[in-house]
Amino acid sequence: MDLACIIRRQYESVLQELGQRAKALHRARGKPKKGLERQFNQQVKQLLTRVQGDWPGWTSRNAVVTALYQESGLTDEMLANAVRAAWQEYIVQQQTRDALAEQSKVWNVSDLLNTCAKPSPDLTKLPLGAWFLQFDFQLASPYISHDDESNYLIDNPVTKDRVFGLPLIRPSSWKGNLRSALRLVKKWKNDDQAEMIRLFGNPKGAESEFRAGRLECFPTFFYRIGLEIINPHDRARKVGKNPILIECVPAGAHGTFSLLYVPFDLIGGAAGKIAQQAKEDLQLVAEAVRAMMLTYGFSAKRTSGYGVAKESVENGFVQIHIEEAPLPSASVTQTATTQPLPKYLEAPGKLKDEYLNPDGTFRERSTQELAKMTKPQRQEYEKAKKWWEREGRALLEKPAAPEEPQQPPQSQPQWLRRKFSSFDELVSIAEQLVQGGEA
Repeated sequence: MDLACIIRRQYESVLQELGQRAKALHRARGKPKKGLERQFNQQVKQLLTRVQGDWPGWTSRNAVVTALYQESGLTDEMLANAVRAAWQEYIVQQQTRDALAEQSKVWNVSDLLNTCAKPSPDLTKLPLGAWFLQFDFQLASPYISHDDESNYLIDNPVTKDRVFGLPLIRPSSWKGNLRSALRLVKKWKNDDQAEMIRLFGNPKGAESEFRAGRLECFPTFFYRIGLEIINPHDRARKVGKNPILIECVPAGAHGTFSLLYVPFDLIGGAAGKIAQQAKEDLQLVAEAVRAMMLTYGFSAKRTSGYGVAKESVENGFVQIHIEEAPLPSASVTQTATTQPLPKYLEAPGKLKDEYLNPDGTFRERSTQELAKMTKPQRQEYEKAKKWWEREGRALLEKPAAPEEPQQPPQSQPQWLRRKFSSFDELVSIAEQLVQGGEA
């Protein structure tokens, strides 16, 4: 059934009542009009509160409120504008919390979303020199982009994923902004440099020698949404005339940046050359990432300060398909204190033979034997007997486990991995790796 029909049936009585109040408000004048207007807006907010209870999840609520806006617009324009204003106020109230995260829980797709938001490629299946960079960042200024959604309550919606309904930065956007940042950092005039083609592929407009780049970007999802107002000023009067409301990802929102590098065109080459070029490319990318995140931005209207991140990051790491150099082995004296065995035990869990019968059971001493023992011997005997009753008998009766053939230990390769907590630290790590020092 069409959503508009569901909305019409579920909220028909409320919409009719609001329509009557809107007509009364049109006819009112003076002080009574202010009271009616206050009651009218309060009732519209109550309608949205009811929608929040009936429709869990941000995406569902947004679709329902959009349908309510369209439905009420058929009745009265004032009512439609009131619904729109109430929803905008609700967005502003929610922009300091991860309000959009609950939708994935409602749809039971949290695991799928986590897999898409934080990819974890297996470097063992990739060629030598491949590396993976990932970190969690926080927006220092709002992120703005433009979606093509036509049926939406806000005129300028932020780009959203079609499956999860979350604001996102597309891989193509990351790649374009990263390319631009690298060109500005290196002060290159165009994209014809060998390094640019190696990392990003052919420049736009290339007509021959087509090739793909080594970098593969992943999408970034956000769980917050907010509103920004841009007020263009008249050039002559220097006064804003028509404020523009823009949906955005507000400052303070968290996202995950993920980037994969695969030197597919070096497969079969010398291992040393591949490793060195992979490190040099990491240094180029690290410098470009720092510039993009902190200086140039990655958002629409980034020249106005939108779309930059804070310097510190969380869970930052880079892992390279290059085996980590083994640390020099140091002779460490074993200082761990081990409990000495009692005198009546030959080994852990095994009595000495003098306390055992040939069949492995405990050998009870006769009265004559006990009388011949010295006091320390008798004390040891009593301790051995108590141990037998406490642990030994159970160990003897326990069936012996069949011996499994021991497999030779397989050494797993340890890929070179470095952690970082800031963009400056990432660049420093890349520089040290290129120089051959320990990062």
